[in-house]
Amino acid sequence: MKTLYIKSTSILTLTILMVLATFMACNNDESCGYTQCTESCNSYEDFEERELGTAGNWIGVLTSALEYRTRNGSQVLYVRDGSGGTLAYNPVDFPDNLITQGCALRFDIEYQAGSNNNLTTNNGIGIYSDTNPTNAAFRAYFTLNASNLITSRNPPTTIEVPLELASGTSLPSNNFGSWIITPSTSPSADVTNFNALIQNIEGIYFSIDEGGNPAEQWWFDNFCFKQCCPLKF
Repeated sequence: MKTLYIKSTSILTLTILMVLATFMACNNDESCGYTQCTESCNSYEDFEERELGTAGNWIGVLTSALEYRTRNGSQVLYVRDGSGGTLAYNPVDFPDNLITQGCALRFDIEYQAGSNNNLTTNNGIGIYSDTNPTNAAFRAYFTLNASNLITSRNPPTTIEVPLELASGTSLPSNNFGSWIITPSTSPSADVTNFNALIQNIEGIYFSIDEGGNPAEQWWFDNFCFKQCCPLKF
């Protein structure tokens, strides 16, 4: 047993040394099949080139206002709630296949509740199939978790939405929140439908409702696609 232990230890040590030697020889060398990954976020939309007072390709469902405005020295997308189930969606400006854009979508949200509405919100961002989110066969929405809620009248909050394929029986999630899909039928079907959707979206949308009083105001800005997200274990 003692001899076997010594041999096993020697083999393990030799293996570790070989891995370290390979890493040092191949560090950031494309000939070894990989390159060093540096975290960054590729800017996609900051609305600075948009015409103020217009909505571009954004479409409102029961919104009372939807337009580009200036806020805190920056141009932003502004949405105000209206009566009923209010959405703002864009079927044009975002890529069909989100998986190819990066590992996460990062953007800023600012929220004001108005009287008698929830002072915090878990509203993130949604994607949809077909013509629009109200009639889509499938929609997926990223919902913020309890530790990352958007608070009314706070400065803009930056969130990151994971852009990855679902696996096993779970949809993607991160420290900010998790994806849910509608309709949801079974875990395996949800994974299949989500993976098909995120690789071929019709557009993105925001849910604007957060209470019974149609007074909520929202500001969105600084969309970018993050590269080199930390590995999950």
